[in-house]
Amino acid sequence: MKPTLCNALCVVLLLLAAPARAAGILSGTVVHASDRSPVPEVRVTATSSVLAESRSTVTDAQGGFRFPELAEGAYSLRFEKESFQALSRTDLVVKTGQETRVEVALAPTAPSRPSVLAPTPSDNDRERAPAWTLQHLPVLVPDGAWQTVYRASLGKPVSGIETRGFGVNPTIDTEESRVSEFPVAVDTGAYAVARDYLSRDVLPGEGVVRTEAFINSFNQGNEGEPYGPFQLYVEGFPSPSRKGYHVVRISVTAREAVREVGVQVEFNRQSVARYRLVGYEYLSPSPEPLEAGDETELFPLAAGQTVTAIHEVKLSGPAIAFGMLRVRYEQGTSTSWRRVQMLMPSSTLRSDYGRATASTRLAYVASAFAEKLRGSFWTRALDWPRLLALWDGIGEPLRGRKDVVELGALIRKAQALDTRKDRFERLVPAGSSDFDDVPALGN
Repeated sequence: MKPTLCNALCVVLLLLAAPARAAGILSGTVVHASDRSPVPEVRVTATSSVLAESRSTVTDAQGGFRFPELAEGAYSLRFEKESFQALSRTDLVVKTGQETRVEVALAPTAPSRPSVLAPTPSDNDRERAPAWTLQHLPVLVPDGAWQTVYRASLGKPVSGIETRGFGVNPTIDTEESRVSEFPVAVDTGAYAVARDYLSRDVLPGEGVVRTEAFINSFNQGNEGEPYGPFQLYVEGFPSPSRKGYHVVRISVTAREAVREVGVQVEFNRQSVARYRLVGYEYLSPSPEPLEAGDETELFPLAAGQTVTAIHEVKLSGPAIAFGMLRVRYEQGTSTSWRRVQMLMPSSTLRSDYGRATASTRLAYVASAFAEKLRGSFWTRALDWPRLLALWDGIGEPLRGRKDVVELGALIRKAQALDTRKDRFERLVPAGSSDFDDVPALGN
């Protein structure tokens, strides 16, 4: 046998004999908090700074789940299932060649009965629905479908999971709470699901649409100013769908890998009367101070990764800045909290949609598309032709990008498939809508 051929065979044999590089495993079981029975079909999402993108699975009939072949590092898990309170576990360490197991107990959400709660008459904007006392109420509307709306509660304040876990987020009065928070972990899979439905000429169900997934499915560039390991960007313009409100886009981009990231927006009460976080209904925590030791859900951000949120904001007076953007994080091997903050100057609020950057216009169109699909009350004044006009107004070069072209095609497809009637028309005619509150419901 020739020496070169012999050497090549030896190399192959050595490679075959070498042990395969072991990877770590993250697994566990999800049980019912009351009787410890297994809970199947729970959506489990794993995120980590060592992952290029999040990974998801569902629990089997025994409540078990398993993520094989994970790179070594720290992971966070998110557990979600309808009729159960969402739960997160953080700081789960995966090591090469080892299996990390966890057991999670999910508690059911409190049952609610279909009911109608009459509003308290008031002409004072400041006396309208307070922030964390807004209840979610499933209401049977005239077309026979269920629509979740929010009305002011006459009882004591309830927890954030009760007010923020269902339906469309409420509008909050800054006299009651001026703080809005949103997690940096966003699963964009919901946009892919909706896109698949539309490709098959089926309008996606309102329950499968997640607005934050639509917004964050599009690369919006690297705009903003550097603040520590982040690039922060804020911009707004008058809302095309909600009279008297401004759309405010907030983007946080990691310039370096960071751990345990929390984002908080604190609105200036002298400048902002009311606000609504668009999307994040299944993820957003209750409004609490962003301080060490609180229960805010924190997740890692990989270098180059961006999270974007949109708020609807009602201005009440002039001010140099209408709020403050804060980001808390850990970095490197340090376990101490660090924080950066940026004033949100009123000068970033443009006079109209066309003066905002193309990336901000794209983020808004994506969010409005999702809200239209969800049947949100706040987009009833924005019909499909107007939404298509706003898509066309995104402008070049973004409008010609492949994914943005596809977005326009999906909007046209949804317009053709949407045969739903305005479910609120019998309750409140479109011409008399209250842009601060959901309709006054009656029998």
